[in-house]
Amino acid sequence: MGNFYWTNFESIWNQFDSVLNNWDSMVVEPKKQLSLLPQYPHTDCWIDDSGNNLYLRFALAGYAKDSIKVRASKNIIRISAEGEKEEGVKFVHHGISKKDVDFSLTIDEAFELKETKVDFVQGLLTICIPRAEDAHVFEIKLPEEVIPITAEEDSDE
Repeated sequence: MGNFYWTNFESIWNQFDSVLNNWDSMVVEPKKQLSLLPQYPHTDCWIDDSGNNLYLRFALAGYAKDSIKVRASKNIIRISAEGEKEEGVKFVHHGISKKDVDFSLTIDEAFELKETKVDFVQGLLTICIPRAEDAHVFEIKLPEEVIPITAEEDSDE
């Protein structure tokens, strides 16, 4: 029975990984939005309705705001946080992790890390990365009336 659970989990993870790797063909957005989401901390990732802002949200309840660091270089963003050590406590059950966090994510070049905004409220670290100005999503509207191009018009040019 244990193999059934892990097999299904692996299948779900592979499907999720496939969505990230095929992002542009599946939701018409640039590839490689994220290279790999961490297993810890728990993470949300979405793009707003305009398609011009990438959001990352990390569950960091129990971490002090001043222990969290967000750094960026080129197209890599690094998040780290130091967990509090509780000394002298003999836990009956220790289910709340307070381990140190340190990971990096590769962000698609279509997003401008220099313009990143960060917020930490109620244990949630939220990062908003805007799309680079020259990569903004916009709509190209079809003309109201379609005028077919004839072979004679093409030869005149």
